[in-house]
Amino acid sequence: MANIRTASFVIVLSLLCMCFSLQAYASHRLVKLHEFSDYNIDKATLSSIYRDEDDYIWLDQHQLNDQAQIALEFIASAPEHGLNPDHYHYKLLQQLEPTASSTEAQLFDLLLTDVLLKFIRDIAVGRLDPAIVDPKWSIPRDSFDAAAFLLHALSVDNLKEYLEALYPKSDQYRMLQTAVMRYQAYVDQGGWEIIPETPLLRPGDVHQNIPAIRQRLVIEDNSLIAETSNSTSHYDESLKQSVLKFQRRYSLKVDGIIGPDTLRAMNISAADRLQQIKINLERLRWLPDDLGKRYIMVNLANYRLTAIDEDKIKLDMRVIVGKTKRPTPSFASKMTHIVFNPYWNVPRKLARLDLLPKQLNDTDYFKQYNIRIYDHKNGKRTEVDPDSIDWSSVNYTQFPYTLRQDPGNNNALGRLKFMLPNQWAINLHDTPSKSLFNSNKRNFSSGCIRVEEPLALANFSLGGIYNQQTIADFISSNKNHTTILKDPLYVYAVYVTVWPNENEIIFSPDSYKRDQRMAEYL
Repeated sequence: MANIRTASFVIVLSLLCMCFSLQAYASHRLVKLHEFSDYNIDKATLSSIYRDEDDYIWLDQHQLNDQAQIALEFIASAPEHGLNPDHYHYKLLQQLEPTASSTEAQLFDLLLTDVLLKFIRDIAVGRLDPAIVDPKWSIPRDSFDAAAFLLHALSVDNLKEYLEALYPKSDQYRMLQTAVMRYQAYVDQGGWEIIPETPLLRPGDVHQNIPAIRQRLVIEDNSLIAETSNSTSHYDESLKQSVLKFQRRYSLKVDGIIGPDTLRAMNISAADRLQQIKINLERLRWLPDDLGKRYIMVNLANYRLTAIDEDKIKLDMRVIVGKTKRPTPSFASKMTHIVFNPYWNVPRKLARLDLLPKQLNDTDYFKQYNIRIYDHKNGKRTEVDPDSIDWSSVNYTQFPYTLRQDPGNNNALGRLKFMLPNQWAINLHDTPSKSLFNSNKRNFSSGCIRVEEPLALANFSLGGIYNQQTIADFISSNKNHTTILKDPLYVYAVYVTVWPNENEIIFSPDSYKRDQRMAEYL
Protein backbone atom coordinates (compact mmCIF):
# COMPACT_ATOMS: atom_id res chain seq x y z
CA MET A 1 0.00 0.00 0.00
CA ALA A 2 2.83 2.38 0.91
CA ASN A 3 4.52 1.60 -2.44
CA ILE A 4 1.32 2.35 -4.33
CA ARG A 5 0.99 5.74 -2.63
CA THR A 6 4.65 6.60 -3.35
CA ALA A 7 4.33 5.61 -6.98
CA SER A 8 1.18 7.71 -7.37
CA PHE A 9 2.99 10.89 -6.39
CA VAL A 10 5.79 10.29 -8.91
CA ILE A 11 3.51 9.46 -11.81
CA VAL A 12 1.06 12.25 -11.15
CA LEU A 13 3.58 15.11 -11.08
CA SER A 14 3.59 15.41 -14.86
CA LEU A 15 -0.22 15.25 -14.95
CA LEU A 16 -0.55 18.03 -12.41
CA CYS A 17 1.94 20.20 -14.32
CA MET A 18 -0.26 19.86 -17.39
CA CYS A 19 -3.27 20.88 -15.30
CA PHE A 20 -1.61 23.99 -13.95
CA SER A 21 -0.73 25.13 -17.46
CA LEU A 22 -4.40 25.25 -18.41
CA GLN A 23 -5.25 28.44 -16.52
CA ALA A 24 -7.81 29.62 -19.03
CA TYR A 25 -9.62 26.31 -18.88
CA ALA A 26 -9.60 26.14 -15.09
CA SER A 27 -11.30 29.51 -14.82
CA HIS A 28 -13.97 28.44 -17.28
CA ARG A 29 -14.46 25.11 -15.54
CA LEU A 30 -15.15 26.83 -12.22
CA VAL A 31 -18.04 28.61 -13.86
CA LYS A 32 -19.42 25.26 -14.94
CA LEU A 33 -18.98 23.83 -11.44
CA HIS A 34 -20.84 26.80 -9.96
CA GLU A 35 -24.01 25.42 -11.53
CA PHE A 36 -23.76 22.43 -9.14
CA SER A 37 -22.86 24.31 -5.94
CA ASP A 38 -25.80 22.77 -4.06
CA TYR A 39 -23.89 19.47 -3.89
CA ASN A 40 -20.90 20.82 -1.92
CA ILE A 41 -18.50 19.88 -4.70
CA ASP A 42 -14.80 20.60 -4.16
CA LYS A 43 -14.36 22.94 -7.12
CA ALA A 44 -10.64 23.53 -6.72
CA THR A 45 -9.74 19.85 -6.65
CA LEU A 46 -12.00 18.96 -9.57
CA SER A 47 -10.56 21.76 -11.64
CA SER A 48 -7.15 20.14 -11.25
CA ILE A 49 -8.46 16.79 -12.48
CA TYR A 50 -10.62 17.70 -15.49
CA ARG A 51 -8.40 19.03 -18.27
CA ASP A 52 -11.14 19.94 -20.71
CA GLU A 53 -14.59 21.35 -20.09
CA ASP A 54 -16.19 18.58 -22.12
CA ASP A 55 -14.16 15.76 -20.53
CA TYR A 56 -15.93 12.81 -18.99
CA ILE A 57 -14.13 10.31 -16.80
CA TRP A 58 -16.99 7.94 -16.12
CA LEU A 59 -19.10 8.23 -19.28
CA ASP A 60 -18.71 7.12 -22.88
CA GLN A 61 -21.37 8.66 -25.12
CA HIS A 62 -23.26 9.56 -21.93
CA GLN A 63 -23.31 5.87 -20.94
CA LEU A 64 -21.61 4.59 -17.77
CA ASN A 65 -18.30 2.96 -18.62
CA ASP A 66 -16.70 0.01 -16.78
CA GLN A 67 -14.71 2.33 -14.51
CA ALA A 68 -17.93 4.04 -13.40
CA GLN A 69 -19.40 0.71 -12.34
CA ILE A 70 -16.25 -0.09 -10.37
CA ALA A 71 -16.31 3.33 -8.68
CA LEU A 72 -19.98 2.97 -7.73
CA GLU A 73 -19.41 -0.52 -6.31
CA PHE A 74 -16.48 0.86 -4.32
CA ILE A 75 -18.67 3.58 -2.78
CA ALA A 76 -21.44 1.04 -2.16
CA SER A 77 -19.02 -0.79 0.20
CA ALA A 78 -19.22 2.15 2.66
CA PRO A 79 -21.49 0.31 5.18
CA GLU A 80 -18.89 -2.45 5.49
CA HIS A 81 -16.56 0.21 6.91
CA GLY A 82 -19.12 1.79 9.22
CA LEU A 83 -19.63 4.69 6.81
CA ASN A 84 -22.89 6.02 5.38
CA PRO A 85 -23.25 5.87 1.55
CA ASP A 86 -25.51 8.94 1.77
CA HIS A 87 -22.46 10.98 2.76
CA TYR A 88 -21.23 10.18 -0.73
CA HIS A 89 -24.48 10.95 -2.60
CA TYR A 90 -24.83 7.29 -3.54
CA LYS A 91 -28.63 7.39 -3.96
CA LEU A 92 -28.43 10.53 -6.07
CA LEU A 93 -25.81 8.98 -8.33
CA GLN A 94 -28.11 6.00 -8.89
CA GLN A 95 -31.04 8.28 -9.69
CA LEU A 96 -29.25 10.51 -12.20
CA GLU A 97 -29.76 9.74 -15.90
CA PRO A 98 -26.64 10.88 -17.83
CA THR A 99 -28.40 10.08 -21.11
CA ALA A 100 -31.14 12.61 -20.33
CA SER A 101 -29.10 15.76 -20.97
CA SER A 102 -25.58 17.16 -21.06
CA THR A 103 -26.25 18.96 -17.78
CA GLU A 104 -27.22 15.74 -16.03
CA ALA A 105 -24.27 13.94 -17.58
CA GLN A 106 -21.89 16.63 -16.34
CA LEU A 107 -23.42 16.54 -12.88
CA PHE A 108 -23.11 12.76 -12.69
CA ASP A 109 -19.49 12.77 -13.82
CA LEU A 110 -18.40 15.62 -11.55
CA LEU A 111 -20.34 14.31 -8.56
CA LEU A 112 -18.95 10.78 -8.89
CA THR A 113 -15.40 12.13 -9.05
CA ASP A 114 -15.99 14.40 -6.07
CA VAL A 115 -17.51 11.78 -3.78
CA LEU A 116 -15.03 9.14 -4.86
CA LEU A 117 -12.21 11.46 -3.80
CA LYS A 118 -13.89 11.93 -0.43
CA PHE A 119 -14.46 8.19 0.04
CA ILE A 120 -10.88 7.38 -0.99
CA ARG A 121 -9.52 9.74 1.62
CA ASP A 122 -11.96 8.58 4.32
CA ILE A 123 -10.96 4.95 3.79
CA ALA A 124 -7.24 5.73 3.61
CA VAL A 125 -6.80 7.98 6.65
CA GLY A 126 -10.23 8.40 8.26
CA ARG A 127 -13.24 10.64 7.81
CA LEU A 128 -12.86 12.72 10.98
CA ASP A 129 -9.98 14.87 12.18
CA PRO A 130 -8.57 13.36 15.41
CA ALA A 131 -7.43 16.79 16.59
CA ILE A 132 -11.09 17.85 16.75
CA VAL A 133 -12.96 14.69 17.74
CA ASP A 134 -10.35 13.07 20.01
CA PRO A 135 -7.78 15.64 21.19
CA LYS A 136 -6.04 12.97 23.29
CA TRP A 137 -5.15 11.06 20.10
CA SER A 138 -1.61 12.12 19.18
CA ILE A 139 -0.62 9.44 16.64
CA PRO A 140 0.17 11.21 13.33
CA ARG A 141 -1.88 10.07 10.36
CA ASP A 142 -0.20 9.11 7.08
CA SER A 143 -0.02 11.95 4.56
CA PHE A 144 -2.31 11.20 1.65
CA ASP A 145 -3.25 13.01 -1.56
CA ALA A 146 -6.57 11.62 -2.78
CA ALA A 147 -6.46 13.51 -6.10
CA ALA A 148 -2.99 12.20 -6.93
CA PHE A 149 -4.08 8.71 -5.97
CA LEU A 150 -7.20 8.84 -8.17
CA LEU A 151 -5.34 10.22 -11.18
CA HIS A 152 -2.91 7.34 -10.98
CA ALA A 153 -5.66 4.80 -10.29
CA LEU A 154 -7.43 5.88 -13.49
CA SER A 155 -4.27 5.22 -15.47
CA VAL A 156 -3.84 1.59 -14.38
CA ASP A 157 -5.43 -1.47 -15.93
CA ASN A 158 -7.18 -2.74 -12.81
CA LEU A 159 -9.00 0.14 -11.10
CA LYS A 160 -10.90 -2.23 -8.79
CA GLU A 161 -7.75 -3.83 -7.38
CA TYR A 162 -6.08 -0.45 -6.99
CA LEU A 163 -9.00 1.04 -5.06
CA GLU A 164 -9.39 -2.00 -2.81
CA ALA A 165 -5.69 -1.77 -1.92
CA LEU A 166 -6.74 1.24 0.18
CA TYR A 167 -8.68 -0.91 2.65
CA PRO A 168 -6.80 -1.32 5.97
CA LYS A 169 -5.37 -4.83 5.96
CA SER A 170 -5.07 -5.55 9.68
CA ASP A 171 -6.92 -8.53 11.13
CA GLN A 172 -8.43 -6.20 13.72
CA TYR A 173 -9.98 -4.02 11.03
CA ARG A 174 -11.35 -6.97 9.08
CA MET A 175 -12.97 -8.45 12.20
CA LEU A 176 -14.58 -5.11 13.05
CA GLN A 177 -15.88 -4.96 9.47
CA THR A 178 -17.62 -8.28 10.03
CA ALA A 179 -18.96 -7.05 13.36
CA VAL A 180 -20.36 -3.82 11.93
CA MET A 181 -22.43 -5.75 9.38
CA ARG A 182 -23.66 -8.20 12.03
CA TYR A 183 -24.77 -5.45 14.40
CA GLN A 184 -26.32 -3.54 11.50
CA ALA A 185 -28.44 -6.64 10.92
CA TYR A 186 -29.45 -6.63 14.62
CA VAL A 187 -30.53 -2.98 14.26
CA ASP A 188 -32.44 -3.70 11.05
CA GLN A 189 -34.27 -6.52 12.83
CA GLY A 190 -35.36 -4.22 15.65
CA GLY A 191 -32.53 -4.84 18.13
CA TRP A 192 -33.50 -6.33 21.48
CA GLU A 193 -35.99 -5.62 24.23
CA ILE A 194 -35.12 -3.79 27.45
CA ILE A 195 -34.94 -6.17 30.42
CA PRO A 196 -36.97 -4.85 33.38
CA GLU A 197 -35.37 -4.11 36.74
CA THR A 198 -34.22 -7.42 38.19
CA PRO A 199 -32.72 -8.51 41.53
CA LEU A 200 -29.33 -10.22 41.71
CA LEU A 201 -29.61 -13.60 40.00
CA ARG A 202 -27.31 -16.59 40.50
CA PRO A 203 -27.30 -20.03 38.86
CA GLY A 204 -30.14 -22.07 40.30
CA ASP A 205 -32.43 -19.09 40.87
CA VAL A 206 -35.92 -18.82 39.41
CA HIS A 207 -37.30 -15.44 38.31
CA GLN A 208 -39.95 -14.12 35.93
CA ASN A 209 -37.38 -12.00 34.02
CA ILE A 210 -35.13 -14.93 33.12
CA PRO A 211 -37.00 -15.65 29.84
CA ALA A 212 -36.38 -12.01 28.80
CA ILE A 213 -32.70 -12.36 29.71
CA ARG A 214 -32.53 -15.58 27.74
CA GLN A 215 -34.14 -13.91 24.71
CA ARG A 216 -31.62 -11.08 24.94
CA LEU A 217 -28.63 -13.41 25.09
CA VAL A 218 -29.78 -15.74 22.34
CA ILE A 219 -29.52 -12.90 19.78
CA GLU A 220 -25.73 -12.93 20.13
CA ASP A 221 -25.33 -16.53 21.27
CA ASN A 222 -27.08 -19.03 19.01
CA SER A 223 -25.81 -21.97 21.07
CA LEU A 224 -28.35 -21.06 23.74
CA ILE A 225 -31.26 -21.93 21.43
CA ALA A 226 -30.42 -25.60 21.21
CA GLU A 227 -29.72 -26.04 24.91
CA THR A 228 -33.03 -25.27 26.56
CA SER A 229 -36.44 -23.71 26.18
CA ASN A 230 -36.41 -19.92 26.00
CA SER A 231 -39.51 -19.77 28.16
CA THR A 232 -38.08 -21.38 31.29
CA SER A 233 -37.69 -19.12 34.33
CA HIS A 234 -34.93 -21.29 35.78
CA TYR A 235 -31.34 -20.04 35.74
CA ASP A 236 -29.82 -23.29 34.48
CA GLU A 237 -26.32 -24.34 33.41
CA SER A 238 -26.75 -23.43 29.74
CA LEU A 239 -27.86 -19.93 30.67
CA LYS A 240 -24.88 -19.63 33.02
CA GLN A 241 -22.44 -20.47 30.22
CA SER A 242 -24.08 -17.84 27.99
CA VAL A 243 -23.90 -15.24 30.79
CA LEU A 244 -20.19 -16.01 31.31
CA LYS A 245 -19.61 -15.57 27.59
CA PHE A 246 -21.54 -12.29 27.58
CA GLN A 247 -19.60 -10.97 30.57
CA ARG A 248 -16.29 -11.80 28.92
CA ARG A 249 -17.38 -10.18 25.65
CA TYR A 250 -18.45 -6.97 27.38
CA SER A 251 -15.45 -6.66 29.75
CA LEU A 252 -17.47 -7.37 32.89
CA LYS A 253 -16.54 -9.40 35.94
CA VAL A 254 -16.87 -12.98 34.70
CA ASP A 255 -18.70 -14.60 37.62
CA GLY A 256 -22.01 -15.79 36.16
CA ILE A 257 -23.95 -13.48 38.49
CA ILE A 258 -26.53 -11.31 36.74
CA GLY A 259 -26.13 -8.07 38.67
CA PRO A 260 -26.58 -4.35 37.88
CA ASP A 261 -23.49 -4.08 35.64
CA THR A 262 -24.42 -7.12 33.57
CA LEU A 263 -28.02 -5.97 33.17
CA ARG A 264 -26.88 -2.48 32.24
CA ALA A 265 -24.66 -3.93 29.50
CA MET A 266 -27.53 -6.11 28.22
CA ASN A 267 -29.78 -3.06 27.98
CA ILE A 268 -27.40 -0.98 25.87
CA SER A 269 -29.20 -0.89 22.53
CA ALA A 270 -28.05 -2.58 19.34
CA ALA A 271 -27.89 0.88 17.72
CA ASP A 272 -25.50 2.11 20.41
CA ARG A 273 -23.31 -0.97 20.02
CA LEU A 274 -23.29 -0.43 16.27
CA GLN A 275 -22.22 3.17 16.80
CA GLN A 276 -19.44 1.97 19.10
CA ILE A 277 -18.09 -0.33 16.38
CA LYS A 278 -18.24 2.46 13.78
CA ILE A 279 -16.30 4.80 16.08
CA ASN A 280 -13.54 2.26 16.49
CA LEU A 281 -13.34 1.42 12.79
CA GLU A 282 -12.69 5.12 12.31
CA ARG A 283 -9.91 5.05 14.91
CA LEU A 284 -8.25 2.10 13.18
CA ARG A 285 -8.23 4.10 9.92
CA TRP A 286 -6.24 6.82 11.71
CA LEU A 287 -3.40 4.42 12.40
CA PRO A 288 -0.36 4.36 10.08
CA ASP A 289 -0.66 1.99 7.15
CA ASP A 290 2.61 0.31 8.11
CA LEU A 291 2.96 -0.34 11.85
CA GLY A 292 6.26 -2.19 11.40
CA LYS A 293 7.30 -5.83 11.44
CA ARG A 294 7.77 -5.87 15.21
CA TYR A 295 5.79 -3.58 17.46
CA ILE A 296 3.87 -3.30 20.71
CA MET A 297 0.21 -2.31 20.85
CA VAL A 298 -1.30 -1.12 24.12
CA ASN A 299 -5.08 -0.79 24.15
CA LEU A 300 -5.87 1.74 26.87
CA ALA A 301 -9.59 0.95 26.76
CA ASN A 302 -9.37 -2.79 27.47
CA TYR A 303 -6.18 -2.63 29.53
CA ARG A 304 -4.14 -5.05 27.43
CA LEU A 305 -0.77 -5.13 25.70
CA THR A 306 0.08 -7.28 22.69
CA ALA A 307 3.52 -7.72 21.15
CA ILE A 308 3.47 -8.40 17.42
CA ASP A 309 6.18 -9.99 15.28
CA GLU A 310 5.52 -10.57 11.57
CA ASP A 311 1.74 -10.20 12.12
CA LYS A 312 1.77 -12.86 14.85
CA ILE A 313 0.93 -12.18 18.50
CA LYS A 314 3.92 -13.14 20.63
CA LEU A 315 2.75 -11.67 23.93
CA ASP A 316 -0.65 -10.79 25.37
CA MET A 317 -0.80 -9.37 28.88
CA ARG A 318 -2.79 -7.12 31.17
CA VAL A 319 -1.74 -3.53 31.83
CA ILE A 320 -2.68 -0.73 34.19
CA VAL A 321 -3.25 2.71 32.65
CA GLY A 322 -3.98 6.26 33.77
CA LYS A 323 -6.85 7.21 36.05
CA THR A 324 -9.85 8.96 34.55
CA LYS A 325 -8.53 12.22 36.06
CA ARG A 326 -5.04 11.56 34.65
CA PRO A 327 -5.79 9.67 31.46
CA THR A 328 -3.08 8.15 29.31
CA PRO A 329 -3.15 9.75 25.83
CA SER A 330 -3.09 7.82 22.56
CA PHE A 331 0.41 8.20 21.18
CA ALA A 332 3.18 6.46 19.24
CA SER A 333 6.83 6.34 20.19
CA LYS A 334 9.89 4.12 19.85
CA MET A 335 11.24 2.17 22.78
CA THR A 336 14.92 3.09 22.84
CA HIS A 337 16.30 1.45 25.98
CA ILE A 338 15.43 -0.61 29.03
CA VAL A 339 16.43 0.28 32.58
CA PHE A 340 16.98 -2.53 35.08
CA ASN A 341 16.45 -1.64 38.74
CA PRO A 342 15.43 1.93 37.90
CA TYR A 343 15.46 4.95 40.14
CA TRP A 344 12.15 6.75 40.30
CA ASN A 345 12.50 10.49 39.92
CA VAL A 346 9.10 11.48 41.24
CA PRO A 347 7.36 14.16 39.15
CA ARG A 348 6.84 17.29 41.24
CA LYS A 349 3.07 17.30 40.89
CA LEU A 350 2.89 13.65 41.89
CA ALA A 351 5.25 14.26 44.83
CA ARG A 352 3.00 16.97 46.19
CA LEU A 353 -0.38 15.43 45.39
CA ASP A 354 0.25 11.77 46.19
CA LEU A 355 3.38 11.20 48.26
CA LEU A 356 3.52 14.28 50.49
CA PRO A 357 0.13 13.50 52.14
CA LYS A 358 1.43 10.00 52.98
CA GLN A 359 4.58 11.45 54.55
CA LEU A 360 2.54 13.97 56.54
CA ASN A 361 0.40 11.13 57.81
CA ASP A 362 3.43 8.99 58.69
CA THR A 363 6.81 10.77 58.98
CA ASP A 364 8.64 7.45 58.43
CA TYR A 365 6.95 6.87 55.07
CA PHE A 366 9.82 8.19 52.90
CA LYS A 367 12.39 6.16 54.84
CA GLN A 368 10.28 3.03 54.73
CA TYR A 369 9.99 3.22 50.94
CA ASN A 370 13.60 4.34 50.28
CA ILE A 371 12.54 7.77 49.01
CA ARG A 372 15.30 10.36 49.18
CA ILE A 373 14.69 14.09 49.54
CA TYR A 374 16.74 16.70 47.68
CA ASP A 375 17.03 20.44 48.00
CA HIS A 376 18.25 22.64 45.15
CA LYS A 377 20.23 25.78 45.94
CA ASN A 378 22.60 27.74 43.73
CA GLY A 379 22.30 25.10 41.04
CA LYS A 380 23.45 22.35 43.40
CA ARG A 381 21.42 19.35 44.51
CA THR A 382 21.79 18.38 48.17
CA GLU A 383 20.23 15.42 49.94
CA VAL A 384 18.15 16.35 52.97
CA ASP A 385 17.56 14.16 56.01
CA PRO A 386 13.77 13.81 56.43
CA ASP A 387 14.20 14.03 60.21
CA SER A 388 15.61 17.54 59.80
CA ILE A 389 12.41 18.83 58.19
CA ASP A 390 9.61 20.37 60.23
CA TRP A 391 6.78 18.51 58.52
CA SER A 392 4.13 20.60 60.29
CA SER A 393 5.27 23.58 58.20
CA VAL A 394 5.12 21.71 54.88
CA ASN A 395 2.10 21.59 52.59
CA TYR A 396 1.21 21.38 48.90
CA THR A 397 2.25 24.96 48.17
CA GLN A 398 5.25 24.94 50.53
CA PHE A 399 7.28 21.94 49.36
CA PRO A 400 10.55 23.06 47.71
CA TYR A 401 12.06 19.57 47.46
CA THR A 402 12.37 16.86 44.80
CA LEU A 403 12.04 13.15 45.53
CA ARG A 404 13.84 10.09 44.19
CA GLN A 405 13.16 6.49 45.10
CA ASP A 406 16.05 4.01 45.17
CA PRO A 407 15.87 0.71 43.24
CA GLY A 408 14.36 -2.18 45.14
CA ASN A 409 11.28 -4.25 45.79
CA ASN A 410 9.24 -1.22 46.83
CA ASN A 411 10.21 0.97 43.88
CA ALA A 412 7.07 2.27 42.17
CA LEU A 413 8.56 1.37 38.76
CA GLY A 414 9.30 -2.17 39.83
CA ARG A 415 12.41 -3.82 38.46
CA LEU A 416 12.14 -2.81 34.80
CA LYS A 417 11.42 0.41 32.99
CA PHE A 418 10.89 0.60 29.22
CA MET A 419 11.85 4.04 27.93
CA LEU A 420 9.70 5.74 25.27
CA PRO A 421 10.70 9.33 24.48
CA ASN A 422 7.50 11.40 24.37
CA GLN A 423 6.21 14.77 25.51
CA TRP A 424 4.21 13.31 28.43
CA ALA A 425 7.16 11.35 29.93
CA ILE A 426 5.02 8.20 29.76
CA ASN A 427 6.80 4.86 29.90
CA LEU A 428 6.02 1.19 30.32
CA HIS A 429 7.21 -0.26 33.59
CA ASP A 430 6.96 -3.02 36.16
CA THR A 431 5.12 -2.49 39.46
CA PRO A 432 5.31 -3.96 42.96
CA SER A 433 1.50 -3.85 43.19
CA LYS A 434 0.85 -7.10 41.31
CA SER A 435 -2.58 -7.67 42.83
CA LEU A 436 -4.04 -4.72 40.90
CA PHE A 437 -3.82 -6.74 37.68
CA ASN A 438 -6.63 -8.92 39.02
CA SER A 439 -9.05 -5.98 38.89
CA ASN A 440 -11.54 -5.84 36.04
CA LYS A 441 -11.02 -2.11 35.51
CA ARG A 442 -7.35 -1.25 35.59
CA ASN A 443 -7.08 2.53 35.39
CA PHE A 444 -5.07 3.24 38.54
CA SER A 445 -1.85 4.92 37.37
CA SER A 446 -0.90 8.57 37.02
CA GLY A 447 -0.50 8.18 33.26
CA CYS A 448 2.31 5.65 32.78
CA ILE A 449 1.55 2.07 31.73
CA ARG A 450 2.29 -0.76 34.17
CA VAL A 451 2.83 -4.16 32.59
CA GLU A 452 1.89 -7.55 34.02
CA GLU A 453 4.83 -9.56 32.62
CA PRO A 454 7.89 -7.26 32.49
CA LEU A 455 10.43 -10.08 32.04
CA ALA A 456 8.61 -11.45 28.98
CA LEU A 457 8.31 -7.93 27.57
CA ALA A 458 12.03 -7.29 28.14
CA ASN A 459 12.92 -10.51 26.34
CA PHE A 460 10.72 -9.61 23.37
CA SER A 461 11.92 -5.98 23.23
CA LEU A 462 15.60 -6.95 23.34
CA GLY A 463 15.08 -9.34 20.45
CA GLY A 464 16.78 -12.23 22.21
CA ILE A 465 20.20 -10.57 22.66
CA TYR A 466 20.13 -11.69 26.32
CA ASN A 467 18.87 -15.01 27.58
CA GLN A 468 16.37 -15.05 30.42
CA GLN A 469 19.05 -15.96 32.97
CA THR A 470 21.10 -12.88 32.06
CA ILE A 471 18.04 -10.67 32.47
CA ALA A 472 17.33 -12.31 35.84
CA ASP A 473 20.93 -11.71 36.90
CA PHE A 474 20.68 -8.00 36.02
CA ILE A 475 17.61 -7.74 38.23
CA SER A 476 18.93 -9.75 41.17
CA SER A 477 22.07 -7.58 41.30
CA ASN A 478 19.88 -4.68 42.55
CA LYS A 479 22.15 -2.39 40.55
CA ASN A 480 20.82 0.25 38.19
CA HIS A 481 21.70 -0.82 34.63
CA THR A 482 20.64 0.46 31.19
CA THR A 483 20.56 -1.54 27.96
CA ILE A 484 20.15 0.23 24.61
CA LEU A 485 17.92 -1.53 22.10
CA LYS A 486 19.81 -2.41 18.94
CA ASP A 487 16.60 -1.95 16.98
CA PRO A 488 14.24 0.62 18.58
CA LEU A 489 10.75 -0.82 18.83
CA TYR A 490 7.56 1.03 17.94
CA VAL A 491 5.00 1.24 20.72
CA TYR A 492 1.43 2.36 19.98
CA ALA A 493 -0.88 3.32 22.83
CA VAL A 494 -4.40 3.44 21.41
CA TYR A 495 -7.87 3.90 22.84
CA VAL A 496 -10.11 1.37 21.08
CA THR A 497 -13.26 0.24 22.90
CA VAL A 498 -14.13 -2.55 20.44
CA TRP A 499 -11.25 -4.92 19.85
CA PRO A 500 -10.91 -8.48 18.49
CA ASN A 501 -9.56 -11.18 20.79
CA GLU A 502 -9.01 -14.46 18.98
CA ASN A 503 -12.43 -15.17 17.44
CA GLU A 504 -14.42 -12.78 19.64
CA ILE A 505 -15.17 -9.08 19.54
CA ILE A 506 -14.58 -7.52 22.96
CA PHE A 507 -16.49 -4.38 23.96
CA SER A 508 -14.85 -2.20 26.61
CA PRO A 509 -16.38 0.59 28.67
CA ASP A 510 -15.76 4.16 27.55
CA SER A 511 -13.87 5.00 30.75
CA TYR A 512 -12.22 8.12 29.28
CA LYS A 513 -15.46 9.28 27.55
CA ARG A 514 -13.65 9.53 24.20
CA ASP A 515 -16.30 7.48 22.38
CA GLN A 516 -18.91 9.85 23.76
CA ARG A 517 -17.13 12.83 22.21
CA MET A 518 -16.62 11.12 18.83
CA ALA A 519 -20.27 10.07 18.65
CA GLU A 520 -21.27 13.74 18.51
CA TYR A 521 -19.30 14.14 15.28
CA LEU A 522 -19.77 10.74 13.65
